[in-house]
Parts: sequence; C-alpha cells; structure tokens
Amino acid sequence: MSDWSKPAGTIHGQTLRVRMIVAQGHSPAHAGPWAETEFYLEFQNVTGAAGTPLQFYFDPGRGFRGELLDATGKPPPPVGMGGSGGGAGPCWITLPYDSTIRLRANMYGYGLKPEDGFMLVLSPPSMQNWTIKAGDPNVYFMSGTFTVTTPTDHVARSSDDDARTIWSGTLVLPKMKIAVPKG
Repeated sequence: MSDWSKPAGTIHGQTLRVRMIVAQGHSPAHAGPWAETEFYLEFQNVTGAAGTPLQFYFDPGRGFRGELLDATGKPPPPVGMGGSGGGAGPCWITLPYDSTIRLRANMYGYGLKPEDGFMLVLSPPSMQNWTIKAGDPNVYFMSGTFTVTTPTDHVARSSDDDARTIWSGTLVLPKMKIAVPKG
C-alpha cells in the first residue's frame, strides 16, 4: 500500500486524495488455480466541510499512468505476457463527505504464481504492464498519476447543483515498494 497522495481540491472546495494498493488474491469471478494480481486505487473525500457528496469520473484505463522503476531508475526487463480477463471500466463515482472507496484498476485474471514473481496488467486502453521475475535482485518502486477528466457530454443536473460537486484534476501517487519473492 502506498502513502496517500497530497489532497487536491476544486474551486468549490471538493477535495480528494488517493493511494495505491497491490494484493494477490481471487476476485469473485476468478477461477484460476493461483491468485491474480489485484491493483486498487483507494479514494478518500477529504473536503473541509460536510456537504453534498463529491462526484468524479473513474476511468482507470485512461486516467492512471504508472511507472515501475528500480533504485537506479530502470524498469524491469520486458517480458511477454499472456492471460485472459476483462478490465475495470469507466463509471461515475459518488463519494460522501469523510468517506473512502477502493476501486479495482487493472485487468482481471492476470498474475503469476507467487514463486514465479510479479505481473501487473492495467486496464485498456492503456494496457501498461510490468513483470518482475522471481530472483530479480533489484528493488522496485511503483508511482504514478491519476487524472480525472469529466466527459465532454456530461450535463450537470441543475436541481442537484451537480456542477459544484464534480471533482476533476490530477493526483500524484507517491512511490510504493513492490516486494517480489527471491525465487
């Protein structure tokens, strides 16, 4: 789990922060023999006053841009990948005051046996992917940004004063160490 990003607010005071979580597990529909890599973005509404819930458009395939680099600034060597599964799709999120939500941000069904290393494949259209083979002597760190862009066809509902509750912007995710079995 990474540290929280610095909070970022709108001109109307809606304030959001995010952190990354990487886990190995079985999502509800995953029937594979070993765990998949689960990559989550956890968002928290840290608006300074209680009020109308914050809204944002979650599109992990377009919004998240990650880097996985070793201590010298080099990515892991490229490795071919295989797998099957869907990816987290875009949707509107409503996050009440002082609330947190964890959202899946990568492809379902991808991963390696823990003794083989680490594989992370992000959702389309980005499809960024990284594999670290077990026994790789380097220490790796993941970081990134998440940019929320409100769709151009979104129409605010005047009765809800919707336009003032929508958050958009970029959050910078701090580095997180990725631990890989030594083989």
